[in-house]
Amino acid sequence: MIIGAIACLVYAIFVYYIAIAKPPKMIRLVQKKLGGKASEKAAVIVCYVFGTLALAGAVVLFVFA
Repeated sequence: MIIGAIACLVYAIFVYYIAIAKPPKMIRLVQKKLGGKASEKAAVIVCYVFGTLALAGAVVLFVFA
């Protein structure tokens, strides 16, 4: 469980980095995954949502481990 928690934590950090720093190549990749017609703002919001979910998962796994 600890390995899963660490993986979730690393994923959350990576996704928050994409949302905060907004590297153009990564934002375009997220936009493509959203259907290609999503705006940059929508891609950033999706990154925040998935980062928060991963962080919550990491906390839950750390607590139950």
